[in-house]
Amino acid sequence: MWVNSVTKTFVLFLSLKFLIEEILSKINSRHILKHREQVPHGFEQFIDLPTYQKSIDYTFSKSKFSSICNGWTFFWDVIFLCSGCLPFLFSILSKYFGFTIWGQAATLVTVNILLSFLSIPFGWWRQFHLEKNFGFNRSTQTIFWTDKIKGYIVSFLFGLPIISAVVYLFQKFPNSWWIWGWATVMFFQTVMIVIYPLLILPLFNKLTPLGDGELKDRLLELAQLTNFPINKIYTMDGSKRSAHSNAFFTGIGKFRHIVLYDTLIQQMTIEEITATLAHEIGHYKHQHIRTHLIVEGICTLCGFGMLYYLSLTNWFLESFGFYAAYEYSLIPLILIFSIAITGITFWIEPLLNFLSRKHEYEADQFALKILGEPEPLISGLRKLHRENLSNLTPHPLFTAFYYSHPTLLERESALREKK
Repeated sequence: MWVNSVTKTFVLFLSLKFLIEEILSKINSRHILKHREQVPHGFEQFIDLPTYQKSIDYTFSKSKFSSICNGWTFFWDVIFLCSGCLPFLFSILSKYFGFTIWGQAATLVTVNILLSFLSIPFGWWRQFHLEKNFGFNRSTQTIFWTDKIKGYIVSFLFGLPIISAVVYLFQKFPNSWWIWGWATVMFFQTVMIVIYPLLILPLFNKLTPLGDGELKDRLLELAQLTNFPINKIYTMDGSKRSAHSNAFFTGIGKFRHIVLYDTLIQQMTIEEITATLAHEIGHYKHQHIRTHLIVEGICTLCGFGMLYYLSLTNWFLESFGFYAAYEYSLIPLILIFSIAITGITFWIEPLLNFLSRKHEYEADQFALKILGEPEPLISGLRKLHRENLSNLTPHPLFTAFYYSHPTLLERESALREKK
């Protein structure tokens, strides 16, 4: 066991993270159970008591399940940091793949894949028990395991070149590699935005061009009205895996697509889908995507800066049982850093979620301005919450810490105030 002041410090941060997660979960669970016997005022028109209580049961079940998952993750994070199993795993795989640039990249990708195996039982249980118990699961064992295999293949094929590039820069430019590495990663992420709908998404879901009709005409009319460039509108067979509904944009520039879940089309009216799209266009018009990329870029740059600082020392790697040989130190550094840093980044999440909620309000107001009335968007939001059994009465502290979207009540109030 490698237990010293460094490992103790990071285990302390991880322990505080786990403790706060549990406290917030308990607070939220108790809060929603207090409201179980009555539908919140103003929501009686779109959700009956049995459905509302089912949504509370769903939230409560997810909360208990998340607590188990968080405990499992915390346990293994501590094991990885203190037991010496990561140095052992790194040594074994490095002997197999070698210490070349590509060999070290393959070692890192393989370690990450192996570690992800620990979460598979929980993903399986969530899909075939929790989601099934509440009527959401439509997947099969074949689909579930095929998705896993495809995901690992994609991770290996796309992870290998980007990590190899960073390792090359680490060896070639010892003083400035972290800046070039950051730029490389950000460029790769931009490329992925373009190729994701073209190469990766079709591996998992079938995309079908939206057929001619009133819905397509309304969406194209909205895009033209708002000067929003789109390439194509697709429907996606989301119902193959789940009854949950959603809609999203993917790609950039002339490669931008609108993707609608088939479940969304089944559940919403044309007016409600149009309002939902208007909200998404609001994100584009307010340049929220660009802001998100800038914030993400700053956070990634800080991460690379921390890696650079740690790469100049021996104490960090040696504290976790690694031999700090310069030529081979980057991959162990990333392995330890990716686990240990979660105890610190956890405290930044509320700030990022606060910014995200602000963006949601702005996108709602854009949709309101375009539509001229709030009812289509409010009606659509209500259906999304009802059909997805979303929590209508989360605790404010839980919302402030975790929610990237305002609550339904908050969004409705803001839309009606601006009417």
